[in-house]
Amino acid sequence: MKKLLYLLLAMFVVIDLNACSTDDNTVNEPPTESPENPDEPSTGPDNPNTPNPDMGKTLIVYYSFTNNVHTIVSDLRTQIEADVIRVEPAEKNIDYAANNYAAGSALIQAIRDNPGSATSYPAIDPVEVQLEEYGTIIVAAPLWWSNMAAPLQTFLFNHGADMADKNIGLIVSSASSGISGVEADAKRLIPDGNFLTPSLWIRSSQTSSCHSMISEWLNEIGYTE
Repeated sequence: MKKLLYLLLAMFVVIDLNACSTDDNTVNEPPTESPENPDEPSTGPDNPNTPNPDMGKTLIVYYSFTNNVHTIVSDLRTQIEADVIRVEPAEKNIDYAANNYAAGSALIQAIRDNPGSATSYPAIDPVEVQLEEYGTIIVAAPLWWSNMAAPLQTFLFNHGADMADKNIGLIVSSASSGISGVEADAKRLIPDGNFLTPSLWIRSSQTSSCHSMISEWLNEIGYTE
């Protein structure tokens, strides 16, 4: 009889221990910080590869003397939906290539000498644009003497303050020179823009085959419509 009582007592102890298992307490533990699939990159504000969730309506602004930038913008328009403004100098028929591009050099030097004065910038044809309608503005610029082409600088000098907090993408065309000066001009003229990185640099020799470069760049900056 005693053996039977001991056996019954042991059974009750085992049942009581199972009822107090810690499995019931795991629901109150914080979730793990590791992604469920370590092979897939996480997304969020700390991840630079996170696509921008809302690019909004897009505007492309460009100037083109040799038509290299025009070719680039034409291809870009096949890949995204956007409105387009082509900036044009008010003074027509200037041969910027004459005398080793003397006319263009003089325009750039005037801006360098006094970048804060409106009189330093060449006149351009009037442009009507409602920038408040756009969430993203892509600036496509030729490089002149390590700087952004002067007519496009005029447009940004006039409208850059209205581009505050907008997504700004930059495409630069040059023969071989680096584009850091053009990037600096864009940030000076649009001081409060949200610049998408990296900028896209397309050399003149790459213009005719720029389609894949543009596609890869749009993906890299997280462009979404």
